[in-house]
Amino acid sequence: MRWDSVEPAPFTREALLGVLDGKIGCIKESHFVSPDVVQKIEEELSPKLSPYQDIPGPTLHRVGVAQFEFQAISDDQLKQRSSTGDEKLQYFEEARRHAGLHEDLKQLIGLNIWRAVIDKIAALLPDYDVSVAEEDGQKYFSGIFRAINNSTPIHCDWSPYDSRTEDWVINQVTKQAVFNMYFTNPKGGKTEVHDCQWTADALEWRDFSSYGYSEDLVKGRKKVVIQPKPADLCIFNSRNMHQVFPVEPEADGTQRPRLTLSSFMGLIPAKAPGDRPKLILWS
Repeated sequence: MRWDSVEPAPFTREALLGVLDGKIGCIKESHFVSPDVVQKIEEELSPKLSPYQDIPGPTLHRVGVAQFEFQAISDDQLKQRSSTGDEKLQYFEEARRHAGLHEDLKQLIGLNIWRAVIDKIAALLPDYDVSVAEEDGQKYFSGIFRAINNSTPIHCDWSPYDSRTEDWVINQVTKQAVFNMYFTNPKGGKTEVHDCQWTADALEWRDFSSYGYSEDLVKGRKKVVIQPKPADLCIFNSRNMHQVFPVEPEADGTQRPRLTLSSFMGLIPAKAPGDRPKLILWS
């Protein structure tokens, strides 16, 4: 257990480095964008949500593409994995197809929201190279819009393990975090982040038919609770075990999409004296 507090920290350099180090539970900055931008995002993107591909467990929806969709998540998917790297080729093809999403959206709402978050991170870390992950001249996609309405199991996002089937550049990260900006205020849909990071020992609690882990792994650990609120920006270490709870129906029986803008960020340390550390981004 590494956290001193379960209260959200302000969005500062010290807190961002603390989250990456796993010493701070989460960062929260309220009102990161205006109510007008929030409304336009929901109106524009909620109708365009489509399901993730080939993800075992509750259905997830997105606009954009997630590298997660091209991982071997379950044992069955591991057995079916190609030996030729076809999945990587498919991912980068999708990443290219969605590369203009945020600039296209800017033309409709007047702001590149993803760029606003990245510029703030870069301003806090002027001694780091902050950029979208890239390998062999091919850029990853960063800044997916997601709607997780039907919950997730307890899980973590730690690329050196999750993407171990191939040599992805994101597997070189030594620390990993995620930012989520919320655009709706659904009933339910909270996230719980636990003071429990992935290690190889956690595999004893892994459900190999999905990407989840047993609740026993986090029993008795401190936790941060994040309730979606429009225009809130939250950052936490994605190597920590976390879980999204289901969204409850509205009074009329409909379920409002739990819409977020999300991206991972990972640290690649400087390799030689005089080099700068890199903070790379992908979704």
